[in-house]
Amino acid sequence: MSSRGSNTTATASAACLVACEFMETSRWEEAQENELAIWERTTTNVAHVLAEIAEAAVLVRFGTDHGLATNSTVLELGIGPMSIGWAAFASCTRAIGVDPLPRLAITTGDDNVDQFVTDLQQRTEFLQADATRQLPLDDGSFDLIVCDNVVDHAQDPRAVLAEGRRIVRSDGRMLFGVNVFSTIGRLKWRQVTRRLHPREPNVLCHPHSFLEGEIGGLLLSAGWEILASDDPRSARQRLTGHAYRVRVVARPI
Repeated sequence: MSSRGSNTTATASAACLVACEFMETSRWEEAQENELAIWERTTTNVAHVLAEIAEAAVLVRFGTDHGLATNSTVLELGIGPMSIGWAAFASCTRAIGVDPLPRLAITTGDDNVDQFVTDLQQRTEFLQADATRQLPLDDGSFDLIVCDNVVDHAQDPRAVLAEGRRIVRSDGRMLFGVNVFSTIGRLKWRQVTRRLHPREPNVLCHPHSFLEGEIGGLLLSAGWEILASDDPRSARQRLTGHAYRVRVVARPI
């Protein structure tokens, strides 16, 4: 690797360390308990279930609009206990969803909704595992990695992204999404909300917080380069606006 490449990686790694704070194991376990409780409530509520499906559909549309192919092998990191992802809306030769929490049955009480969502779940193989550690999958074995609304919940965001980099083919792609704060919004989150309400489920379940400008460095530190992204928000929104989702397509480097 050239010295220029080494310096770029070192800079990206440093930026990642600034954005990603260490999460102790005991706090991570408490966060996972809270995450599971939230998902258990979600899977019993029709409106919440349909909202999760709609969110996944938006992500898939973003990916296909930016040239991601269907009929590919797909690995979804942090798919969530509902396990609704890419394969629910796009044809795949194989789709595996990974999550540290177990897959949950849909029990809204509406038989039509429950059966519809259960059928969508079955389109994806489910692997309960921690993606911050090496998964039982071969190097370079998937065409597409999907990682949406995951890294701000993860114990080690960079490790999750690096594991996806290991498993993707050399000409593969990643579809990535994460919620980001405005500059002032994150300051309020870190200095006020987290300090005043450290045990709130929403605080426990979001150990990491990002700005839009940090996403490129985070991905680069794990071996990814952004190819396409949402239109950037205005300078005003990035400074003072509400949190929003950033979505990108990246390639391995």
